[in-house]
Amino acid sequence: MKTSLVPFALCCVIVSTNLLQSQCSDAGICSIGHRPPQNEVRLSLEYALGRSTKADDLTFHSFIAAGILPILEDSRLTVILPFNRQNGPLGSVSGIGDLTAIWTQKLASGSEHRLSMNLGAKIALADVNAGSLPQSYQSGLGTNDVLAGISYETGEWNFSFGYQLSRGRSENKINRLKRGDDLLVTAGYTTSFGEFVVDGEILAIKRVHKSNVLVPLALSVYTDIPKSDQGQINLMGRLSHSFTKSITLRGMVAVPLLARDINVDGLTRSFSVSVGVLYTL
Repeated sequence: MKTSLVPFALCCVIVSTNLLQSQCSDAGICSIGHRPPQNEVRLSLEYALGRSTKADDLTFHSFIAAGILPILEDSRLTVILPFNRQNGPLGSVSGIGDLTAIWTQKLASGSEHRLSMNLGAKIALADVNAGSLPQSYQSGLGTNDVLAGISYETGEWNFSFGYQLSRGRSENKINRLKRGDDLLVTAGYTTSFGEFVVDGEILAIKRVHKSNVLVPLALSVYTDIPKSDQGQINLMGRLSHSFTKSITLRGMVAVPLLARDINVDGLTRSFSVSVGVLYTL
């Protein structure tokens, strides 16, 4: 899902290196990252597969459409919209996920460095009561969140810092989840082998506040979930190959080095893989 991918917000909005969304137990924050403004229009379509831990036994499928559009000088707009399917012991849910939009503005650059600012939003579009199932089965998080961050590139290295401000409470009737905010720090390295480009990235995501849910069988009583503010660390590897000047094929694998124990939002992953096609106009 996305957090959707919507689940694995800012982290882990899924945009792989320049466009494809990166699965990182993502509420949206992972769309913050090293994507310097470019003049080309870029469109992509990606399929992502993820699995939760055995305790939840959820499988996540996502088809993700994304686009990058130049808007102002040295800036661009990235838009991401997934279609998600979640399968688990309680049933299956399919539907459009949450929309993520990120504006990236270059602040400074030189021959060996680039500094960019990111500002955006995750907009709730998904039905969060599909199948009358809990929030972890839903295709979206049910909240309209604010995303902000900054990214820095020097040579083959890139670093990002992001924050996702979670707004409101999901309308999911079972647990009415209110997530805590997310803080994201990433470090990545890019190199090439012949015609292939290889990216490695480590992402650390800290849930700043505990998540809060409706007490079962209570009308208006809410409680914090113990340990729901745990952090997580994900390791991702990406491989891309350009077949023509316009068409690039990309693949990604992500695994947790440190995973959250709590999966009420459906963002926890034991692994995630994706493959996609990027088209440059």
